[in-house]
Amino acid sequence: MFSSSTIIFLAATGLLSVAIPVICAIMFKSRVKTAPVSALFIGAAAFFVFALVLEQLLHAVMIPLVSKSDIAFVIYGALAAGIFEETGRFAAFKTLLKKQNRPESAVMYGIGHGGCEAVMILGMSALSGAVIAITVNSVGIDEMIKLASAGRPELEETARLQIEAYAGFGLSNMLLSLYERAMTTALHISLSVLVFEGAKTKGRAWLYPVCVLVHAVCDVPSAMYQRGLLGLAAVYAITTALTAAVAVFAVRSFKRQPRALAAAE
Repeated sequence: MFSSSTIIFLAATGLLSVAIPVICAIMFKSRVKTAPVSALFIGAAAFFVFALVLEQLLHAVMIPLVSKSDIAFVIYGALAAGIFEETGRFAAFKTLLKKQNRPESAVMYGIGHGGCEAVMILGMSALSGAVIAITVNSVGIDEMIKLASAGRPELEETARLQIEAYAGFGLSNMLLSLYERAMTTALHISLSVLVFEGAKTKGRAWLYPVCVLVHAVCDVPSAMYQRGLLGLAAVYAITTALTAAVAVFAVRSFKRQPRALAAAE
């Protein structure tokens, strides 16, 4: 049986992962009237296409090849994320957002990109966990395992482990999950601002490949954690420090871009 608090925390996590990006977009739009709402949806769509479709197609080929080596897995995983997501940004700024020349478009794009990731990775998982917990309490774990494994005995143990993984979800899990998503979204906004400058400002195109490498470096701790090479506390500490550093450069870029645009005009 799942406790009512576990169900509440799972549901709250899922709902907040959807609500927070929406609130951020509304607050930014209310403060910066010129920020285009279209950039929000383009950012979400670009993440879906480049990270959840194209990147996953490459993973299907490459993960089996690199999974035997920790070094190869970490390098590939970090670089793949950097290449696909930053390419998606650059392509969007050069095509769908080619008429948008002010950095507030990049901020909205970053909120859309990070928000879509939060919903797809955390929101759907947490809400699914809440539904599973309610179902288990209603029909029992054995019946739920049969439903989850589609009646295939070889999948029952995997289904049981997946269900039990939600059992200990509590307040600390919710707060850490939301913090990780907030930090990731901050990184996406920062990288979006920097790539936007690279796409829009003459002589600054080098920012695009630099952001690919920066993104890859920021993903290294998570890839190492997946392989058991780094503890979770270290991952949070390192990633927070890296995100803060990138954000500093992004703020400077955001302030610099309007002046560069005015000079060009």
